[in-house]
Amino acid sequence: MSDRGDLELAAAQPADAQSVAPLASHFPVLDGLRGVAILLVLIHMLNLLGPMDGFAAHLSSHISSVGWTGVQLFFVLSGFLITGILLDTQRATNYFSAFYMRRTLRIFPLYFGVLLAAFVVLPALGIVPAGIAADRKNQFWLWTYLENWAIIFDAGSTVFPHFWSLAVEEQFYLLWPLLIHTRSPRQCLRFCLYIAAAGLALRFVLAWLGTPDGVIYQNSFCRMDALALGAAAAAAFRVPEYRQWIYGRHMHILAASILLTIVGTAVTRGFWNDTFVGETVGYTIVALIFVMLIIAAVGAEAVAASGWVTVLRWRPLRVLGKYSYAMYVFHKLLHDHMGKPLVAALDFNAAGSIWRNVAYVGTGVLVTFAVAFVSWHIYEKHFLRMKRFYAAKL
Repeated sequence: MSDRGDLELAAAQPADAQSVAPLASHFPVLDGLRGVAILLVLIHMLNLLGPMDGFAAHLSSHISSVGWTGVQLFFVLSGFLITGILLDTQRATNYFSAFYMRRTLRIFPLYFGVLLAAFVVLPALGIVPAGIAADRKNQFWLWTYLENWAIIFDAGSTVFPHFWSLAVEEQFYLLWPLLIHTRSPRQCLRFCLYIAAAGLALRFVLAWLGTPDGVIYQNSFCRMDALALGAAAAAAFRVPEYRQWIYGRHMHILAASILLTIVGTAVTRGFWNDTFVGETVGYTIVALIFVMLIIAAVGAEAVAASGWVTVLRWRPLRVLGKYSYAMYVFHKLLHDHMGKPLVAALDFNAAGSIWRNVAYVGTGVLVTFAVAFVSWHIYEKHFLRMKRFYAAKL
C-alpha cells in the first residue's frame, strides 16, 4: 500500500541499465491496480447479502466471496514496489535508515493513531464500546504488528480483525531489506522464487495436517509466495535483457494472465479459498495472475501502449489507489459501527435484496473514500512531507 513517492523511487533507472530503455519515473497503472485491490476488498467486506435462491443471488454472493483476492493483489504490489525500491537504492549510504524511516512515516501515523484513539482517547473520555472493551486484553497483538499470529492463541481482535494483513506487510518490511541488501537482481529473482515455492509447500503441509483455514490464511509464511512473486517481478525488470523481453511482449503476458484466470477458476472451482485446493495452489495461482497483470501493465506503460491498459489509467481508479491505505484501515470500523446499525435502524434489509445490498456496498465505498480523503489531507500528508528528509543518498 505504498504511496506515489515510493512508486517513483521504485521505478528509478537501475544502475545496470545500458542500451535497454529504462523504467519510467512513475507508473499510473500501478495506482489503478491498487484501486482495483481496494475495491475487491470492500466488495468482499461490506457485503450483507444473506443466503438466497436464484442464479443472480448466487453470482452476487460469489463475486463478493472472491473479493478476498484484493488482499493478495495488495501483497503482490507490495512485493513488487518494495523490492524495486530496495534494489534501486542498494548503493545508498543510508540504505536502511532511508527505507525504514520512509516506511515509518507512511504507515505508522495512521495505524498507531487509530489504536491510540481506540485504546487511549476513547476510554479517557469514558467511551468504551463493547468491541474495544473485548479487545483491551488482547491489544498487545495490535500494538506489536502481530495480529496475524493472534488467531493461533484465540486472541484476535473483534474491532480490527482486518489488521492481520497490515501485520503481514509490516513483518515483510522489517525483514526484506536485510535479506536482499547484497543480492544482485538475478540473485534476488532466484531467491524470491525459492521463497514462493517454500510458501506453497508449507501450505500443503499445514492443510494436509488439518490446520484451520484461518490460521493458514493469516500466517506470514503461508502468504509469503504473493510477496515473493511480486518481488521476483521487480527483480526481473532490473535485468536489462528480461526488461527488454517484457517490453515487446506485454500483450502475450496479459493473455497468459487471462488464460491462467480461466484455468484457475476451473481448478479451484471459482477461487474458493476454504478448500484444500483453494488454500494451497489456489493462493499461488491468484498471485501469479496478478504478477503477470502487473508485468503486462508496466510493460505496456513503458512503451506507451493504448487499449486495455487505459482502464488502469482511469483517474477515478487511480484516486482510489492513492487513498487505499486509509480506506483499508477505516472500512471495517465504518461498516460495523455506522453501516450495520444504520441499516438496522432504517430496516433497509440489504440482506434480503441484491439491489439493496449493491446500494449499501456502493454507499459504503463512497463513505469510506470520503473518510480516507479527509484523513489524508488533514492528518497523513503532514507526515508524508517529512519523507523528503530521508531520501536515499546514492
